[in-house]
Amino acid sequence: MRRNTLLVEWTSENREMYKNHLRLSRERFFELLSKVKPCIEKLDTNVRECISAYVKLQITLRYPAAGDSFGSLEALYRVPRTTILKFLPEVLNAIYLSLEDFNKVRK
Repeated sequence: MRRNTLLVEWTSENREMYKNHLRLSRERFFELLSKVKPCIEKLDTNVRECISAYVKLQITLRYPAAGDSFGSLEALYRVPRTTILKFLPEVLNAIYLSLEDFNKVRK
């Protein structure tokens, strides 16, 4: 199943729109993805295809960047809002842990 083809187009054709959409450059997005992917990636089963770490991270970044509702995220990414509600805390935690060195308060 192919999801969010608009962002796939923006990745290669219109980097400014991509950055505006996620509030993050393509390079920074993929850098962050490489850090969180091991924590948020799931395997497909015979019953269902998993949502990729790529899409999970895009949705998670879009949520605070634009203040979108879960309904608008559901429509934009074709992912049910109940599913978004399930993985959002997991992805946010993975981001926090992967950037922990940057989050430390200096004394």
